[in-house]
Amino acid sequence: MKRPDSASVTIIICFIIVAILSVSLVFMLGEQSTAKELDVSLLQELADTIRSNYFFFEDLGLDNDQLLEAAMRGMISRLDDPYAQYFTEEEYQKLLSDNEGNYIGIGISIQTPDEIGAKVVNVYTGSPADLAGIRKGDVITRINGISTAGKGLEEVLSFFSDDVTMPEELTYLRGGFETTVSLTRAEVHIDRVTYEALTEDIGYVRILEFNGSVAEEFANAVDVLQELGAKNLIIDLRDNPGGGLYEVLNVAYQMIPKGELIVSIRSKNGDESVYTSKGEETISMRLMVLVNGYSASASELLAAALQDYKLATVVGTQTFGKGIVQSYFHLSGNRGWAKMTTDAYYTPNGVCIHDVGVTPDLIVELPEELNDLAIELLEPAQDKQLQAAIALFSQQSR
Repeated sequence: MKRPDSASVTIIICFIIVAILSVSLVFMLGEQSTAKELDVSLLQELADTIRSNYFFFEDLGLDNDQLLEAAMRGMISRLDDPYAQYFTEEEYQKLLSDNEGNYIGIGISIQTPDEIGAKVVNVYTGSPADLAGIRKGDVITRINGISTAGKGLEEVLSFFSDDVTMPEELTYLRGGFETTVSLTRAEVHIDRVTYEALTEDIGYVRILEFNGSVAEEFANAVDVLQELGAKNLIIDLRDNPGGGLYEVLNVAYQMIPKGELIVSIRSKNGDESVYTSKGEETISMRLMVLVNGYSASASELLAAALQDYKLATVVGTQTFGKGIVQSYFHLSGNRGWAKMTTDAYYTPNGVCIHDVGVTPDLIVELPEELNDLAIELLEPAQDKQLQAAIALFSQQSR
């Protein structure tokens, strides 16, 4: 599979990249049991030495709080945990806002630029880009006069002004013609769910990530599709990197009968938390789930639960294999937040899929030439995984 990791396939133009790839929990730090007290006197000694002797200390505007923050970041980095991170209070509040789906930007996501430019994957409804006429499939060739061809995503971001009030000039290619528009950043809301009726009786729902109002958006999509006559539903979790535990549970409640186990989470000391469905009503539709190697964490949790109960047929390729949980701990004195891996999760059948993934019931590969293309840009006729799911519904109807 050639597609790069999901954090770099698309990027929201909002000047921050948030790696979701997690099932997460939040805790306030209370008393922590420790086998041995940490001797912090050496940290104090080092801070005193830096403050007294470092030639550029005052020139750089350094202070004790900055030294303490650097020490905490260093401690977290020593964990060698790719999902661990330290957040200041400001950074954590920004993370919460981003997870809710609100940010200040122009309202597009793009694919990694090729030799022509950066193809637009999504345009968010009502955003500055949407109002300016930019559409999915357009290719951004220049930003403020600078060519995007062959550039990396981080370099593309640097082409935007540091001043959020300054208009941004974007040139896009469509149908062989270039158009240049001027955009001013504004508040944008990202929908986590998109949907459409594929046929008279087959609905399609794509879940981008499990954050914000995803459960409500999913329920609304299903209602609309059922009103249109859909009796079968394809849930697309391809390239979905995960999200919050409670968000994915609220989606699962809509499909898994009340009281049934959805997931169990076990800590390193053997403590276990069991999560069962609270859904009063479940969707009365036949289900297919599409997955690929970039379906991770919370999306794997949902796919595995539906598969274990034989509520859905899973179609696609082996999933990412992230069966661990990250927790956020609030440090005392409003000194920030620490995120780290704390637990592993197990499917209803008692399987931990970490480093293994979920094996589809029907393995279907995309054509090799389409592996670098974002899922949103696949034409339905090209999408062999989607077509396989549609064909399965037809076979089940016979």
